[in-house]
Amino acid sequence: MRLHSLRAMACGFVAALLTVCAACSVDGHHGNGDDNYYSAFGTMSDAAWAYARPLNFTVDTLRDAGPVEGKLLLTVRHTAGYEYANLWLELTTDLDHSAPDTINLRLADDYGRWLGKGSGPSVQIVDTLARPVSLRRGQRLRLRHIMRTDSLQGIELAGITFIPASQE
Repeated sequence: MRLHSLRAMACGFVAALLTVCAACSVDGHHGNGDDNYYSAFGTMSDAAWAYARPLNFTVDTLRDAGPVEGKLLLTVRHTAGYEYANLWLELTTDLDHSAPDTINLRLADDYGRWLGKGSGPSVQIVDTLARPVSLRRGQRLRLRHIMRTDSLQGIELAGITFIPASQE
């Protein structure tokens, strides 16, 4: 009788685990050219971002050739070695025709606690650009820091994710 109860509990646990895994999975592969998602990230060598080294991206995975409206998410991953509570960024979404967006990304609260999520030495924060964005295939984007120091220590990764309005 005891063996039967253990077997029933194990089967119930496995069924619950499979249900949780299925609920957490993402349907499809976003950003592979079959949809209008786009994401790109750049890693910094030695966890330092030099002012003279902007991150340049070319939108290459949108399904539609024409402009696609949506929202743009900014992602930054940093270490505890980052010395500031914020990070000023400049994002140019159309290198030929538009003025860049200036973004003040808050990384810590007034007490110095990191606002992002993470475990271990890295913290990652994601923030949404305030205005809607229109992207098209082949468009070039540039992301750079505009802090008053040449090289920012503690920045490991920065990048963007575009989510089309039809999927918000």
